[in-house]
Amino acid sequence: MPAIAAPQPTNGFSQYVKVHVSKDYMKFNAAHFIARKGFREKLHGHNYRLAVTITGEVGSDGYVVDFGEIKRISRVICENLNESFLVPMNSDALKISFDGANIRILTDDMAAFSFPKADCSLLPIAHSSAEELAVYISNQLVDAFTLNALQGRGVRKLEVSISEADQQFASYERTLL
Repeated sequence: MPAIAAPQPTNGFSQYVKVHVSKDYMKFNAAHFIARKGFREKLHGHNYRLAVTITGEVGSDGYVVDFGEIKRISRVICENLNESFLVPMNSDALKISFDGANIRILTDDMAAFSFPKADCSLLPIAHSSAEELAVYISNQLVDAFTLNALQGRGVRKLEVSISEADQQFASYERTLL
């Protein structure tokens, strides 16, 4: 049986392959609320699910990116967010302070929250929305793989999808090359 070669450019167009990973363990449970000037949701939680799609050239090893690496890095990201309260540290609608081992959050409507810092994920985002979580996780993936390594493998795009519930998700697509 002849070997199957990686896709080759045809008619001047490059051919790329998408790899998609969404495993049962690529999930995290977290509490949050969205707050902006004059508005605050009630504190609630989601059973978030993560999916990662990477588009690029098939390398000489037969991979765009090794599925195992995507799964390993995604698992670590999810474990770090699991069973935590998501704190959007760049929020302009929250007053966030630290009191010993606790974090205090005061909202525009004067609601005050206090959580053990160890139970919180302090995130460099303005809102703990699925949209901003997708961007945050995309950055985490790029940092873990390193941008140079992804570009060196011919990775063109990275897409991260975060679902809060069935058929309710946000996706962020990032061009790398």
